[in-house]
Amino acid sequence: MSERARLLHDSPWQGVLHLTGGGAGMLSELLAEAGASRTLIEARIPYAEGSLEALLGGRPDQACSAPTARALAMAAFQRALHFGARPAFGFGVTASLATDRPRRGACRAHLAVQTLGDTNQTQIALRGERAAQEAALVDRAWQTLLGALGLASFPEAPLDQVAAPGEWQALIAGERRSTSAGGAAALILPGSFNPLHDGHERMMAVAESRLGQAGVFELSVENPDKPLLDYFEIEKRLSQFRRPLRLTRLPTFRDKAAEFPGATFAVGIDTLLRIADPRYYGSAAQRDAAVATMLKAGASFLVFGRLVGGTFQDLSHAPLPEALRSACTEVPEDEFRADVSSTELRRTRGPLEFR
Repeated sequence: MSERARLLHDSPWQGVLHLTGGGAGMLSELLAEAGASRTLIEARIPYAEGSLEALLGGRPDQACSAPTARALAMAAFQRALHFGARPAFGFGVTASLATDRPRRGACRAHLAVQTLGDTNQTQIALRGERAAQEAALVDRAWQTLLGALGLASFPEAPLDQVAAPGEWQALIAGERRSTSAGGAAALILPGSFNPLHDGHERMMAVAESRLGQAGVFELSVENPDKPLLDYFEIEKRLSQFRRPLRLTRLPTFRDKAAEFPGATFAVGIDTLLRIADPRYYGSAAQRDAAVATMLKAGASFLVFGRLVGGTFQDLSHAPLPEALRSACTEVPEDEFRADVSSTELRRTRGPLEFR
């Protein structure tokens, strides 16, 4: 009999669990206590690297890390909402335990709980033999989940938490597409800004000079085939800006064009090539229909060349459908070139530190 499992089952919460690296012991305890069907919607154990990548929509920068645990929790929370859970939670655990293979770094675990109101995270150093590590991880997992849901105290260590304002919650719940903050949106520079860098700032400066108007950065909490950004990520990325930014839930340029009719989007050639790629639509015909929808909304594109596969590419060499090309204006290389990327910055500097 598990008192901690009963606490969860007797509550109104319903959720989804994504557990890796020893966290599965919690699942067996949860299922052994009567009432699990009231609480648990589903659980996944993505042990294989490919399984984790499929769940998160790509390879994480580091498998055992706080961002990965939060992404697992957010993906779980989205599943819970999909099945109508109210109130809903998503729980993510990623751990590095003792193994029979050489391991880099200390044994540890990162845990995260996502609800509509907040994102919670914690971590634990794991010591001793594997059995002792698994037992400690299961104990911490229960403390984390029950503490985040307000069902029990958390004596071991405080949870790190970001509570979301109402506008963020409305985006995550799918109740709105864009926040009111950010000012006018006739010139928009969209991006993930992980991190924001000098190239983004310079692109905006050139775009504003060319169009003679102030621009707005746009960060979408949703990207195709990936979990939504959790509240730590949103807070972290917004904190980089000292100028207007529009926070949205607009994963595609078709969505952006519909939300901001008549807008000019400042984009790198790599982004434009993705807009033109039929793989993102299902077929060339569906791509052409999406482009037609964007153009009908008055969308246009100010295109900046950049390194793609080690070669500087610009609009003149881009394989584009003519309808899309007709809506593009190129910024020549002698006016702007910045051989820097957020991906490379994360690789060389590590992830942004916060809190």
